[in-house]
Amino acid sequence: MDLPFSRRGSWLAISWIKASDPTRHVPEGLYLRTVRDRGDYQQLFRIDLPANDGREMRAEASPSIMHLFPGETKSERSGVVDVCIPTTSSVRFRGRGTLLRLSSIPGPELSYAIPRGEGSWIVNMLGAGLRLMLTPLRGKLHVDAPWQAQGSQPMRFEMHPDIAGEFDIVIEEFAQALTPKRSHPPFEDEAAAVEADFLAFAARHGGEGPFSETADIARYILWSCIVNPEGAITRPTVLATKDRLTGIWSWDHCFTALALCPGDPALAWNQIMTIFDHQDEFGALPDAVFDRRVVQNFTKPPVHGWAIGRMLKLGCLDRAMKEEAYVHLARWTDFWFSYRDYDGDGVPQYDHGNDSGWDNASPFIFRPPLEAPDLATFLILQMDTLAVLADELERSKEAIAWREKSTAFLRLATSHLTRRGRMGFVVSGTHEEIPNESLLPYLQLLLGNRLTESTRTSLLKSLEEEGYITQWGIATESTLSRHYSSDGYWLGPIWAPSTFLMVDALFRSGENNLAKEIGSRFLDLVETSGFAENFDAITGAPLRDRAFAWTASTYLILARDISARP
Repeated sequence: MDLPFSRRGSWLAISWIKASDPTRHVPEGLYLRTVRDRGDYQQLFRIDLPANDGREMRAEASPSIMHLFPGETKSERSGVVDVCIPTTSSVRFRGRGTLLRLSSIPGPELSYAIPRGEGSWIVNMLGAGLRLMLTPLRGKLHVDAPWQAQGSQPMRFEMHPDIAGEFDIVIEEFAQALTPKRSHPPFEDEAAAVEADFLAFAARHGGEGPFSETADIARYILWSCIVNPEGAITRPTVLATKDRLTGIWSWDHCFTALALCPGDPALAWNQIMTIFDHQDEFGALPDAVFDRRVVQNFTKPPVHGWAIGRMLKLGCLDRAMKEEAYVHLARWTDFWFSYRDYDGDGVPQYDHGNDSGWDNASPFIFRPPLEAPDLATFLILQMDTLAVLADELERSKEAIAWREKSTAFLRLATSHLTRRGRMGFVVSGTHEEIPNESLLPYLQLLLGNRLTESTRTSLLKSLEEEGYITQWGIATESTLSRHYSSDGYWLGPIWAPSTFLMVDALFRSGENNLAKEIGSRFLDLVETSGFAENFDAITGAPLRDRAFAWTASTYLILARDISARP
């Protein structure tokens, strides 16, 4: 049960939470959750089939139906519960030959259950910010929710079969004045509509004809991670995941947009603009956006020009999108030169590792602010994209100005940051060189033949000889480094975005064979270890979150790109 069970548009999901997960303070088991920004209150109900009491449960799932069986083996004789998420605000459970128990998680926030009539119950959960309606459609709902002055803690709801041995219950999100749906189509009809929705999405994103199993799972992750606009999330948007990190970060959204771009340009553009909707008055982007909050303590690298440049080449942007992109990218670029150049030398810097996207990468062991080769590279590429956009918008003088600024900054950055033949990290102000065994400086290869041949040769030689390339792809820290850690986040594990950027960088540098080899190794890694947040660079073991949208996105993009390359 590594993948949350959800559907396009919904803020509800069903997930298996492991006892080893330190981020969630609940017993191991299967939970109905909200993926809104609610911390420990994301878990709404623990789901048990009383015959197994949560100790062992077998689950099988398609995009439209999850089947739950008590015990380790599938057996109709021991009963089955079918689960569907028929609408973006409801979950339906249909059972045969077993009971279904839904138990709330006791906590300090007020919760209560009250009867509404006709067998339905209203459940109000202050911590989760939700009102729910539980309505039995078939069978009998037994409620154990003793009233304690102002609330009901804990709450337990059991669905018992009718005389034919079956039950059917729907849980609906319920606003103050909303009347819940009073009639429901047959379970099979609702599940068929969900399946059709997924198949239509998959077909738009390369899923015509027979699906490969891994690619189909990637499409499911993207489809199921879409949420409808709510709160600070202003557009239909793909979350990073519906497991633990249920928000949008200001660079992961670019990779998801690139995966969506060919099949659904409007959704891809919404994915980009979900972040730019929160660009501040200085041009800065937030670190991350959740439904309840916008995190502005950090920002993220200006990878957006690189990404939008690729979207332009794919033909995904209409004129209105180009005009919008031009304004936002120009302000984003100006932010770095106007507000992140403390020593006034013309080379912006990172204030913290989180600003780079590689939060704890080894260069940031040293006190920032640091001037960085990847930051300079992204700004050069962003100005290149601004020049292309200006050309397409008939702003020829501005196009010339952006190209001149890009060229001048390339000259300045390479002169200023180059140590021993390549750009490296230096301390802002003192320009002291920072020792480095991180993969980050190798992103300067995205500049391709704009780097000198000697610089490219030096970078490629050390990339291949100094412990970055493994059986599974490309590590974020040299495996020979004293800072390398197998589960060290950006201190070694393989990540999808770093892999994709390096594959693109190698193609731009004319190293097609090496690019295809690293990309192919990453595809093999995903096919072996799934869609994890990151992976052990030596063993290929999946690490952290196991259902990440940018891993799914990168898989689909690389599968498409590598097969198209000669």
